[in-house]
Amino acid sequence: MYNYEDYGSENTYEENAYDEGVYRKVDRPKKKRKKKNYLLRFLITVLVIGGAFAFSFSSFFLIENVTADGNQYYTDEEVMHMAGADKGVNLIWDVDKSELTDALLESPYFAEVKVRRKLPKTLHFEITERHQIAAVVYGEEYIVIDKEGTILRKSDLDPKVTLLTGLTVSKLSTGSRIEAEEDVTLETTLNMLDTMEDGDIYFKKIDVSRVIIKAYIYDTLIVKGTPKQMTKAIKSGDLQKVVNNLLKNDTTRGTISLGNQNYMSFSPEF
Repeated sequence: MYNYEDYGSENTYEENAYDEGVYRKVDRPKKKRKKKNYLLRFLITVLVIGGAFAFSFSSFFLIENVTADGNQYYTDEEVMHMAGADKGVNLIWDVDKSELTDALLESPYFAEVKVRRKLPKTLHFEITERHQIAAVVYGEEYIVIDKEGTILRKSDLDPKVTLLTGLTVSKLSTGSRIEAEEDVTLETTLNMLDTMEDGDIYFKKIDVSRVIIKAYIYDTLIVKGTPKQMTKAIKSGDLQKVVNNLLKNDTTRGTISLGNQNYMSFSPEF
């Protein structure tokens, strides 16, 4: 026979056991967090920065060398003195790049200047220099200019560049562009001179008083034509060939006349 009381008691026990299993709290081991010492890290950072700052004032960074690139007219030593740069001063704290740049740009010969610190002991200048290409004869003076007509300097002595004569000059200010009544002819002549430098030919003097200019290879050997015609003849190499053939035959007197469509003729002078 079944004892219902016993059965009921057993069933109650199982239900209680189930209930206890559902709501039993399980204890898990807690992870231990490491304490970060922020104060120590801060102090170390301060010491490193402070040490580096103090080291920057040391003799390790005193300037021993001043160098320059791109300068042709002025030597490295002249660039240093014009800029007001000194050796023996601190490269990091005693160098004002803006002041050095402004000092050099006072010279018309310098078109662009960049100042570089080359740690630990070198101050370096990167220079874009204007190149003197011609001189305008003005009274007893020579006004030296670059390919853009910028006046670089005035001189009482022949600067040994192509001389331009016949200009009616209206503005002469060092560092500014020269202005003349024959402005269009001057502009095209300067373009021709720029081509001349790359074309292995040299004119000692050019008369630009007229549209048809006269370019003197020698005092007695002349090339006549417009600046554009001369530019084209130089770029093609045709003018150089004619001049070289004349010189091979010891012909140094006469006139080479240029025309349109690559026309070229020579009139000897006896």
